[in-house]
Amino acid sequence: MEEKAPAGRDDVRVRVANLERFATHDGPGIRTTVFLEGCPLHCPWCANPETQSGLPALFHDAERCVGCRECEGACPEHAIAFVGGTFSFDPARCSGCRLCERSCLHEALELQGRTRTAGDVLDEAERDRDYYETSGGGLTLSGGEPLANSEWALALLKGARARGLDTAVETTGNVAAWTIEAAEPLVDHFLYDLKHLDDETLRRVTGGDGRLVKANLALLLQRCPEKVNVRIPVIPGFNHDPELLVAMIDWLKAAGALRVNLLPYHTLARDKYRKMGREYECPPDPLDDRDLSPFHEYALSIGMESKIGA
Repeated sequence: MEEKAPAGRDDVRVRVANLERFATHDGPGIRTTVFLEGCPLHCPWCANPETQSGLPALFHDAERCVGCRECEGACPEHAIAFVGGTFSFDPARCSGCRLCERSCLHEALELQGRTRTAGDVLDEAERDRDYYETSGGGLTLSGGEPLANSEWALALLKGARARGLDTAVETTGNVAAWTIEAAEPLVDHFLYDLKHLDDETLRRVTGGDGRLVKANLALLLQRCPEKVNVRIPVIPGFNHDPELLVAMIDWLKAAGALRVNLLPYHTLARDKYRKMGREYECPPDPLDDRDLSPFHEYALSIGMESKIGA
């Protein structure tokens, strides 16, 4: 029997890493972007590493920390410890009570996200309806991989549709096909990442299922090509290769894509990795528009709409 997407209830609670108002790079116009936690991929260049695991993420600023250990004593779940004088955090133990954050007089701790219902998020998003209407904006669901939380995501999208809000979804496409099918009628804009054509490379570097990503993208391009903005994050050492990028653009053209966004690699999230006690393993130097210009021009030359950047 074919698996069906859940109906979606607006009282389900999931971890929302952040709700960004007045966002301008996550779809048309002025938008409210909701960043959900949890992702099936682990891209080394991820700009939102705090959303990857789906567990609470605690930013610890070692430059502010004086080692007083007040946070260690405040945590009822013993999720914080100083081992040999070094701060450590166990997200599996964290209950999200934020007592550690409140106990720190030096503002060295910041717990990311909180659990929220879809109805609660919609109520907050509606505060900016006037801005959406004047700019052609709306609500964007991002992450992490927002469609991995399918029940919550569908509840949010259905609620947004009922309230007349424009909707966008930023997705890796690495989700079950029935989730894409259930979301499609509720979404006005899909911001869909295509990271690589080679399935083994994608799996090895990101943990993604390339066949699934391409199949879901092909499904959307067949059903609603006008809704789909395909985005290629161009990453040195991964897919920043002239032959590969041309091949990716050719594949998109053949699949029926109307437009492509080329996203230059950046290192803006480096500080987040530091605060999470993780090594940032990607190249130190970002790309700029000049690095992507030849591929932008190529996409235009074969009749696609193209843009460098989000």
